[in-house]
Amino acid sequence: MFSLWLRPCLRSLCTLAALMSVFTLRPQAQTPHRPVLMISVDAMNPHYVLAAGSHAFEIPFLEILLHDGSYAQSVVNVVPTITNPNHVTLITGTEPARHGIFNNMLQDPISNSKAAPMEYGNAIRVETLWQAAHAAGITTASVFWPVTLGASGIDYNIPPIHTQQTPADHYLLEAVSRPEGYLAELEKEIGLYSSTADDEDGFAMRAALAIIRDKRPGFITVHLSGLDEAQHQNGPDTPEAYAALRTLDAELRQLVQAERTVYPEADIVVVSDHGFFPVRHVINLNAEFARAGLLTLSENPTVHISSWKAFSWTGGGSAVVMLHDPNDKQTEEAVRMLLEKLQKDLANGIARVLTREEALPLGGTPQTAFLIDCLPGYYVGRNLTTPLITDASQKGTHGYLPTHPELQSSFFIMGPSVTRGKNLGVIDMRQIAPTIAQELEVKLPQATQPILSIR
Repeated sequence: MFSLWLRPCLRSLCTLAALMSVFTLRPQAQTPHRPVLMISVDAMNPHYVLAAGSHAFEIPFLEILLHDGSYAQSVVNVVPTITNPNHVTLITGTEPARHGIFNNMLQDPISNSKAAPMEYGNAIRVETLWQAAHAAGITTASVFWPVTLGASGIDYNIPPIHTQQTPADHYLLEAVSRPEGYLAELEKEIGLYSSTADDEDGFAMRAALAIIRDKRPGFITVHLSGLDEAQHQNGPDTPEAYAALRTLDAELRQLVQAERTVYPEADIVVVSDHGFFPVRHVINLNAEFARAGLLTLSENPTVHISSWKAFSWTGGGSAVVMLHDPNDKQTEEAVRMLLEKLQKDLANGIARVLTREEALPLGGTPQTAFLIDCLPGYYVGRNLTTPLITDASQKGTHGYLPTHPELQSSFFIMGPSVTRGKNLGVIDMRQIAPTIAQELEVKLPQATQPILSIR
């Protein structure tokens, strides 16, 4: 499949000609900087677009991006290949070891075993594109971009939140959105937010279209999650995944139409955070650690961790093993021996066990004692009392090391001075934020990777 990436995937010149007329570029004149609309299509591996000719579905707008802009053959993302760390890298140009968001979940064992989310934008340790743009006098906005709860520098911010799945959830979203009172007023036009409606992308679209039209932000980020959800539930490259991508393609077109109505000279950037593997099995490392005496469980009132020497912090298809005492060499050796023993049996699903020294260059959490990469078909779970291997409750996931092409992500950019049809090759995700900063004419001093050659 990946050998097809370099093949042209334009379906119909007539379709392209008709659609291209919608996105005709006019000279830049309205703003002192280049306006940017940045859209994340969660979990879009580049093969969905670059090899689209091999699939029976239509994605005309994404094909226009491929033809009329510059694009990456693939984006090497950060460890682990999950949503939150990679979205923060996309907006800062730095790896997790610098920006401080290491996982979708909180880092301590008690919170992580409960799947407590890490969604706090004020925990990001470096400057973001929103902050840099805001400081330069550019109006900024964000809709459902991960890790934006409490984030600074966003003038109009509707952050993603974990809710109790009740009809009253819209009150919580209204309370945390900014400016205060804005979302409650906006909902009179676009409808109330509902976490039970299974249509978060639809709400995000309505909110983003209204913000673009009414507030005219010079920099806006939008996150759409439908493809990710479809692949978790059904696996990658399934009819359900293709259907979700068709829907997203139409949504992208609507967003770009709205942006180009306000700013005909805007840059359009489409990114993603990771790809996907199909899965069948769960590796319950913490249950194995409990049996080995590396962590202690209590059953009052329910099963939970009461103390621990080692803990497996899941990242989906990978996991970080942390030590309660990083200097505890005896526990470190016990963990190493246990992991090596498990790795010898392929049925246990462990592909690689990286030491602290081997994991450090990948830029993940400094607390790593060992980094585990799973075999395709397996991912690391949170169960504490089950057998080592159990059946998966989902059909696809991510989080594996970014060395797997299937887990890598996408980058497309289209604008008045962006080279048309240019393949940028395999790029580092950390190059994206400084490239966008250049378009906005702002600086991200902490982003040190080379700017992409899009002209």
